[in-house]
Amino acid sequence: MKPCIVLIGAQHVGKTTLGKGLAEKLGIPFYDTDQMVTKTYGKHITVFSYERGIEGYNWAETEVSKTLVEKYKNTAPIAAVISTGSGFHHDFTGIEELRKIGTFYWIDGNLELGAQRILDEATTDNDKKNPVLMTYGKFSNLYSYAVRDKVETLEDLRNSYLKVAVPSRLFYEKIADITVVPKDAPVEENVTLLFNSIPWDKIKVTKKAV
Repeated sequence: MKPCIVLIGAQHVGKTTLGKGLAEKLGIPFYDTDQMVTKTYGKHITVFSYERGIEGYNWAETEVSKTLVEKYKNTAPIAAVISTGSGFHHDFTGIEELRKIGTFYWIDGNLELGAQRILDEATTDNDKKNPVLMTYGKFSNLYSYAVRDKVETLEDLRNSYLKVAVPSRLFYEKIADITVVPKDAPVEENVTLLFNSIPWDKIKVTKKAV
C-alpha cells in the first residue's frame, strides 16, 4: 500500500466531501488539487482554465501534485487523503506523479445526481456573475472547462456535464485500484463505506474504530 489515498472521479460525485470526511475520521490531512491550484496561482480554476486552457490547468495540477509527492514519498500508509480535479482523466503527467504515492480510489457516483448538483448551482443572479466566463452563456457563474459548450438552458448545462462525465468513467475504471459506489444515503454512511473499502489487512497500522 502507498502512503496516500487518492480519490478520482467525475465532477460533483462527492470526492471532496467524502475525502474531507475520511481524512477527519482517520485524523490525517486532506488535500484538494483544485483548491491547491487556486491557492498556488491566485486564480480560481475556472478562470485559470479559461486563460490557459485544459493543458495549462493540467500542467498546474501536475505541479501541485509534485509537491505532494515530495511531501509524502517517504511516509507510511495512510498519511493523507487527496481529491483530484474533475479533469484529472486528461492529466496524464499528474496521474503518473500521484501514482508514486497514491492508491487510486474511484468514486463511481451517480452521474445524474452529479448533473443535478451542477444545475442547483446554476444562477443568472447578476451579483454572482463572473465576466470572464460570460462567453459560455447564460449561467456565467459556471464553466464547462473540459468542453467549453455554450449553455443557454438548464438542459444545455446538463448535457455539457454528461458529455464529459460519461466517457470519463471508462478511463477511471481502467486506472482505479479500488472502486467505491456511494449510496443514496447520508454523507456519514458513505464516508464509512469508503473507510471500509480500505484493505486494512495490507496496512501495518492500527485500524481506528468505525
